[in-house]
Order: sequence, then structure tokens, then C-alpha cells
Amino acid sequence: MTPATRCVLVFKHTLLFWALSRPALAQSAAIVPSDDAAYLDIQQLEELGVLDSIVVGQLPFSRREFARIARVARVRVSVLPADLIDVANAVLIRLEGRFGSSDQERLFVPLDLVSSTLSYTNSVRRGLLGELGRPTEATIDPLAERRMGEPAVRGSTVAVELGQRFDPAPWLSFNARERFEGRSPTDVGVPATHAELLLGGVRARYRNVALMVGREQLAWGLGRDQGLFLASDAPALDQLSLSGDHPYRLPGLLSRLGSMQSTITFADLGTSTVRSHSKLLAYKISIAPSSSVELGGTFMNHFGGNGARASSLENRLIDFFPFIDVFRTHNYFDSTRELDVESDKVIGIDGRVRLRSLGGVIISGEWLIDDFDTSRLYSLLTSYASHGLSVTFPRVALPSVALVLGAKHKGIFTSTHSELSNGMTSRGRLLGDELGNDAKAFSAELRWTPTPSARVFIEGRRAIYSDAEYHGEYRDSLHTIYSLGKISFRGDEARLRFLASVVLNASPRLTLMSRVGVERVSNFAASGQGASNLMGELAVRSAY
Repeated sequence: MTPATRCVLVFKHTLLFWALSRPALAQSAAIVPSDDAAYLDIQQLEELGVLDSIVVGQLPFSRREFARIARVARVRVSVLPADLIDVANAVLIRLEGRFGSSDQERLFVPLDLVSSTLSYTNSVRRGLLGELGRPTEATIDPLAERRMGEPAVRGSTVAVELGQRFDPAPWLSFNARERFEGRSPTDVGVPATHAELLLGGVRARYRNVALMVGREQLAWGLGRDQGLFLASDAPALDQLSLSGDHPYRLPGLLSRLGSMQSTITFADLGTSTVRSHSKLLAYKISIAPSSSVELGGTFMNHFGGNGARASSLENRLIDFFPFIDVFRTHNYFDSTRELDVESDKVIGIDGRVRLRSLGGVIISGEWLIDDFDTSRLYSLLTSYASHGLSVTFPRVALPSVALVLGAKHKGIFTSTHSELSNGMTSRGRLLGDELGNDAKAFSAELRWTPTPSARVFIEGRRAIYSDAEYHGEYRDSLHTIYSLGKISFRGDEARLRFLASVVLNASPRLTLMSRVGVERVSNFAASGQGASNLMGELAVRSAY
């Protein structure tokens, strides 16, 4: 057990004794982790068109925000066609059952979450290629269900997760969450038991400004299986962040921009072989001019760590402002002049629009460019760029059936860098979409709601991974002419997968989940070998 984990456990027990000696009710400033099934309810309300101008591209939401969303949706549900009102009412009853009384929350919740999961997988994790086709420290598994903490091991696992929440004041909330595993691993040397602290931190709120410190999860995607920057199921970060508790409006003429949400976070990415404890500074601003439109802009800067180059404070500050930095001529090699900061920067936009005239079809997309400067603009818009597009048809033939079509492309070194070869990862896991670099995928997902308390998801996806190695260099001393070329290619790796999931809401706080998947891999990691992968999960979760 690490010293940090011991401190957290001692602190939790101190809070427990304090809580037992105080009144039992308080208003909660707590967040709802982004893997909570309640976000599926938000997704369904969005497809039904009863949400106000919320921002879905910045998670997690607070419990207060869930309560506010439910109140607004309850008023707007009357505009729905008669055959959809019952569906919306069932969703709202679940949300109101958990969050409707958020003004009078319990002070201490010793079991804010209890989850038990039985899982199996035989899938081998694949190395993540980084800049110009070179390997990084991270691995990916396109079949696995991503989760906070360490990846699942090959073989069978029984896992129990416990969460706690303590709200000593209306503006203050502490939380923690742990996972305990018993394993029957396939690979030699993997321990049979494992325990880790998944989440642990404090959140303080002043009016609509929230400060969050600790190990927490952030997700900057526009839906499930989205998020080129911080995926909807990204690993938790050891971070300090500042954000709005709920969307806000700027004063005066700027109020015409509509509802806004913003988040800035500073994170330590943990230990790694190269540049251990490197840092991440990221911020995102989103606007929702109407309930049908959302636009967001994101900037992330990965820098520092053990062995990083020293630089001036001015250089470091400029490095955090992309619209200044992009026009500079960088100096990384001439030691007779001050060297620039070694960093990897990504910038991009995302957006969604709901087309009422087409029955509520939702189109969402993302665009990301990495390590940008004006001297290589063409490559930044093509081979270096990453893109994602999703089209949701909320009703296909029946009101209970929806269809989601998706396409993605990841650039050749998205979120990786020649010097910071650990990449934008934490504990060996990619923060952004885990498709993998220099890859493309096409998918279709059918969502069926046979009863108000049951959801079925069936997905098929075809993905192609390149194993090419590239060479890129500036062809002049001023670094204004950049050349990129492919120097080797051993053939594409192809993956075809099918996933089926069932989510049953037995009550507002009790959820049963099952998931099975199969995958056929050709030319795995350009080895010429094929593989057939299987995975299955069965989980029971009780969340307060």
C-alpha cells in the first residue's frame, strides 16, 4: 500500500467519526462519476428532445445539476408525442428518485456505490504506436470495456468496488472509491489479487464555481465511445480543476452565445519510463446557443516530467496559449539561444446539432490536430489530424429503437511526441479515444428500449490499423519547410468486432449490466498472425 493510499484511508476514517457526531442532512456538492448509468438517462432525454441548453460535452455533472436537469425536463416533457411521454416519464422517475431531493442530502454515505463484477477476456493488449510509428509505453484493447484504474487482465476476474461520500457543508464534498479484485490470470507473473484507489478527492463550490482536487475522472466527449481529447471512459487523473457547477450565461451582448460551460485542469500523469510525472494542462470552453446546438473548443498541453528541459517562465506561459505559440518559430536545437519548452500540444473543436425537422436526428463530430504550427498546416489537416463523426437516428421504425452510425480516424501520432514518448497517458492508458493512432473505424449501433427499465445495445465495428513507420523533418534551418514521408509498411491490421450489452434498471439506485463481445483480428501487430478474442462481463451496481 502506497503512502498516498494510507493517507486517504486514515483521512476517510477520521471523516467517518466526525460524520457520526453531526446532523444527518446536508446539501450535496458532489459529482456523479461519468461511468454512472444515470448518464444513459441523460442520453435518452437528449434523443427525446426535452433537455434545455445543457452542455453534454463536459462531464462529470454534479448531483445538483442532475436535479436541475430533471426539473427542467419534467416541465418540457408535455411537448412530446403521446407515445413518447411514458418513456420520458420512466427516465425522469429514475432521476428524481436519486437526485430529486438533492437539497436535503445525507451528510455521510458510507456506501455511495457498491458494485460487483464478474468478467473474462482472452484479448491481448496491443502496443500503441506514437510519433512517426514509434512505440509508446501505452497499450490498448479495442474489445475491452475501458474502466478507471488499471486494465483488466487476461483470464477471469471478480471485482468489488466501494464508494463513499461525505458532505460536511452545502458547498463541500469528499469522495473515495476503491476496487478489490480476485483473479484467475492466464499470463504468468500476474498477481491473483489486486486493490487500488480509483477515485479520491474533494470538491468545493462557491455559487456556480467549483474547485475539484484529487484523483477524479473527466470526460470531454459528446456521447458514449466518443472523446478524442478525454474519452467518455478515460482513466481518472490526479488533478486540480476549476469549472462551472452548471452552465452559465455571460452578461450583456455576450449572452447571445447562449449557455456556456468551461473547465480548466492541471494534472500529474503519474509514473512512466520516460518523463515520469509529466504534467497536463487542459482547458475546454463549450457554448449551447440553443437546446439543439452545442459547440466546444479544447486545448491540451503535455509537458515537463523528470529530465525535462529547463525554460523561462515567459516561454512556459506562451506555450499555454496556442493562438500565440502557433505563429512562433521554435528553437529546439540551437543551444546558443534560449531553447523552447519541450511539449506536445493538441487543439480542436467538437459540436453537435439536433435536427428537429428530421425527427430529431443528432449529428455530432470532433476534430483534433496535434503539435501544430503554420509551417506544416497541410499535414496537420490530413495525416496528423484526428476526426470523429456520429449520426444518431432516435427512432427507427419503432419509437423504442434508435440507430447510431459512426466513423473515426486517428492521426499518425495523436497525443504522442518524440521527446515525451510516454504520450498523453496515465498508468499506461491513453486519455483520448482508444482506437489507436494511424487507424480508422466504422461502426453501427442499434439501441433498443423494450421496456422503460431495460436497454439493449448491439454494435458492430470494423477497424483498420496501420503499422507504417514515417520520417518527418524540417528541410531548412529556420524550421519553416516540413517534410513527411512513409519509410516502411508491413501491412494493415484489421479488426471486426461485435458487442451486445443489456442494462436493467431494477430501481432508481439498482442497475444490472451484462456485456459480451467477440472480435476477429487479422495480421495482429503486423505479425502475420490472426486471433479470435472473447470478453464477457456481468455486473450489479447499487448507487445512492
